Amino acid sequence: MIQPISPAQARQARQQFATPEDYLSYELGKAVQELPPLYTRLLAGTLSALVLGAIAWAHFSKVDEVATAQGALIPAQQIRPIQALQGGKIENILVKEGDRVERGDVLLEQSTEVSQAEIDRLREAATLIRQDIARLEAERTGQAQTGVALQDQLLAARRREFEGRRAAAEAEAQGQQAAIAESRARLARLQENLSSARASLANAEERERSLRPLVEPGTGAVPRFDYLEAKDRLTQAQDQIASLQQEIVAQTQAIRRAEEAYRSARQAADRLSSERQSEILAQLNQRREELATVEGQLAQATRAQEQDTVRAPVTGTVYNLQVTLAEGTVQPGKELMSILPEDSELLLEVQILNRDIGFIAPGMRAKVKLATFPYQEFGTIEGEVVQISPNATIDQELGPVFPATIRLSRTQVAVYGQLVDLTPGMAGVAEIVTRQRTILTFLIEPITRRFDEAFQTR
Repeated sequence: MIQPISPAQARQARQQFATPEDYLSYELGKAVQELPPLYTRLLAGTLSALVLGAIAWAHFSKVDEVATAQGALIPAQQIRPIQALQGGKIENILVKEGDRVERGDVLLEQSTEVSQAEIDRLREAATLIRQDIARLEAERTGQAQTGVALQDQLLAARRREFEGRRAAAEAEAQGQQAAIAESRARLARLQENLSSARASLANAEERERSLRPLVEPGTGAVPRFDYLEAKDRLTQAQDQIASLQQEIVAQTQAIRRAEEAYRSARQAADRLSSERQSEILAQLNQRREELATVEGQLAQATRAQEQDTVRAPVTGTVYNLQVTLAEGTVQPGKELMSILPEDSELLLEVQILNRDIGFIAPGMRAKVKLATFPYQEFGTIEGEVVQISPNATIDQELGPVFPATIRLSRTQVAVYGQLVDLTPGMAGVAEIVTRQRTILTFLIEPITRRFDEAFQTR
């Protein structure tokens, strides 16, 4: 470090030199001699460059800010449980956990005891239903016989019953039609009577007008009794017309009611055929469904009489095998195993904490770490948030959580050179990338937060 000199020392130094140029050369040489060594300057420059480079790297380099959520693997498609349709002894198990099976492959063989009487009962029931279907088809198409005596008798009885209903409907319609004709004839008679009554009214009015001036006081040309008689006839004619008009109105309404009744009876008669066809079709459909059920039971009982086989309903992977040959027998309805359908992708179902839900949305990237495969050795699996439940559920340990599903980019993990399939139920943790931040912001955030809190605290 260069030591400062006093003004007196500077004057003394200038007096020792003849010219100012000599003094300047002396000072420059002295300054060069007092500079630090070269390695010291290089070390200082290197440290400065490293510090500036680290600051620049921290400013431009970004890291992921994540929200962690725990969960387990679930299949996207529903697992198909395989149940024992009936009880029996397990004879052979042809698959093991993790086997791939095709639809229709035999999974398990069991022997069941089905009585011959049960099979005979089902066969007889199927025969009776087929005969009933043949009779209904003949009834629908108008055939007279089915080839079975009992069914032919029933067919004839039903046809007679239908003909009786149709005859009754036709008789009702014809009765209403006759009532209409009678009402119209009576209406015609009333209208004729009304015309006669109007003519009588005109005559009565004319006679009353002609006698009225002849009975005035002072004339005495006609007796008053004759005038009163003419006036009484006029009143009777008016009353008769009013009565006839009321009867005509009533008769007209009666005709309208009779016509409505006739139309209803006619429509009912016309509907009989269509209603009968609809009824027959409904019975046919019902009996066909019953036949399908009975035939299915018969086929199943026939197979079960010797040896029952449990087959795969879909192509997939055997999962959760629950029976062994040592168990001996199984009860009807017992779950034997499950099949994970082929091409059913696995999803990670996680529980997002309440504090993180506001920063997570569908489409965000995620890194999945499975507990079965430590990520330090086997790495992580890339994923994507595909669905988030809008409603929270209460977890006893975590409090309010929001269920979400994450789609995985792969369903296998390389373990010591072999690909191991992931299976439903494996636990894992998802690190959902909510945003990217620079390293510098991570380093200075505690300082800025404390600084802000210091100014906000009273």
